[in-house]
Amino acid sequence: KALYQDVKILVLDEPTAVLTPQEADTLFENIKAMTKDGLSVIFISHKLREVLTFSDRIAVLRHGEKVGEIATSDANERVIARMMVGEDTIENPREKIEIGTPILELNDISLNGDSARTSLNKSNLTIHQNEIVGIAGVSGNGQSVLAKLISGLLEPDSGTLNINGENIKYFSPNEMQSLGVGRIPEDRHHDGVIGAMSVAENLIIERLNDKDINSRGFLQNKEINENAKQLIEKYDIRGPGVDAKASLLSGGNIQKLILARVFECKPIVILANQPTRGLDLGAANEVARRLLKARARGAGILLISEDLDEIIALSDRIIVIHNGSLTEAHNAGREAIGLMMAGESA
Repeated sequence: KALYQDVKILVLDEPTAVLTPQEADTLFENIKAMTKDGLSVIFISHKLREVLTFSDRIAVLRHGEKVGEIATSDANERVIARMMVGEDTIENPREKIEIGTPILELNDISLNGDSARTSLNKSNLTIHQNEIVGIAGVSGNGQSVLAKLISGLLEPDSGTLNINGENIKYFSPNEMQSLGVGRIPEDRHHDGVIGAMSVAENLIIERLNDKDINSRGFLQNKEINENAKQLIEKYDIRGPGVDAKASLLSGGNIQKLILARVFECKPIVILANQPTRGLDLGAANEVARRLLKARARGAGILLISEDLDEIIALSDRIIVIHNGSLTEAHNAGREAIGLMMAGESA
């Protein structure tokens, strides 16, 4: 629509979020061809591979200010990462670990969503201890329904869900939490925090049955505030203070709050739904480090992400979701996974 109006400047803000890798490549190849006819393009993205592949110049913004500019021909991932974060990033190598016993099992799960495309259809999935399983797919192919099922927000129409060998009969967020499921939700603002409550309160809302937090029906404010101070320092949560409303925090710091709440409970299953969306490179690197640390201690992790590079880097196994169906990508490369995301044979 924008190109039909014969524009001279085109602004693309995260244009590949709902595209397969092949579709993204085609988009940029077409845009690149149009720049030769005089079109100027501003391409906003956090995906370094795309920026380095398809741009001519790169400008880096940090904390709302332009901190550097470089010709793409002179750049690489390390140089751009240093400009984005202000220092060299730390690599998060995924060490080879022997997987443990099955910790989460979906058996012939069917669950209706808003449409056939967003539903689950006789889906099977197993996640083991010490394992990260990545779910790759174009947005709107059943990821939301899958996440709500594991969060306890939806109940399957048929099939069974087992956690740590126990068949789930009653589905609710409280039930899932009590069974050891930690949840990093897709929408951190709407589902991750209660904005009107304080930072300290949000950090303990899943621990209200702990005796050091709740004694005979009375919240222990001293312990709650001390807990908050420790976690704020440990997870580098930046904001006005423990008593400030959570709504005053930036998106990145809200995510750090959620991570602190989840990881400190040491869940046996972690649902990480778009855990790095909207985060700068430094914060995303910290999320990856925390997920790998949880994997090392024995957790089973379901990583749902629209960033295929992130899934490839962190996952022990990759499952492609398309039209609500789950298919394992056995040792498939990036291009083959992209074809599977589009519903084509690899």
